[in-house]
Amino acid sequence: MRRLAVAAIFLMTAVGCAGAPGPAATAPSAVRAFDVLDFLVGDAQLWPRVGSFSQNQFVDRDRRQVCWVKYANPRRFECWHWDDEYVYHDVDHAIDGDSPESYHFTDGRWMPRHLDGGEWRLDVSDNHIVWFDGDCRVTPSRSGTFPYRQRAWIEKQRDAGADLGVREVLVLEYQPYDPVGQPGPAEQFYFARGAGWYEWDRAPAHVVFNRVGGPSVLPRRESVCAP
Repeated sequence: MRRLAVAAIFLMTAVGCAGAPGPAATAPSAVRAFDVLDFLVGDAQLWPRVGSFSQNQFVDRDRRQVCWVKYANPRRFECWHWDDEYVYHDVDHAIDGDSPESYHFTDGRWMPRHLDGGEWRLDVSDNHIVWFDGDCRVTPSRSGTFPYRQRAWIEKQRDAGADLGVREVLVLEYQPYDPVGQPGPAEQFYFARGAGWYEWDRAPAHVVFNRVGGPSVLPRRESVCAP
């Protein structure tokens, strides 16, 4: 009888262990990580392009930098560079109205190197802007504290139009703001996967450069002013 009782207890324990749930399996992540360079740097065969104006992409892999020459003018360009964490704004040498002025950000973090599929935000509150005139002299009256906020997200299917068609698109929103006042107008940059930058908005302005063609002009980077 005692042997039967022990056997019964053993059987019950074994059955209980077999029926108990084990450690929960870790489900594979449904979130897709995006390297923003897949959007930021476009296929060289899709450049230069035209639309609202002529624009050409120039990539320097050694410097980890991409520049865009605007208006087919080698003196008018914008450059960004990247590392493993961020893409940074280097210089804007293509001010509205074909001005010889340019500016540089002391912080310059512009977007993350990778996105996880959700919306990313950053408040660059300790940034300063340095303005240069055409002779690379700092313009003190325009330089100083210059905070800005960034947002970035991926749109799965967006019509980039003309020669680019429907693609995944990275949207970057930039908005400078006055620390004690109102924010400035927001700007939206649009980058199509495999094609690069093709559209820009700052109401009421809207520009696109999504038709392949135009002059292949390179930036005259020796004209960049050192901060």
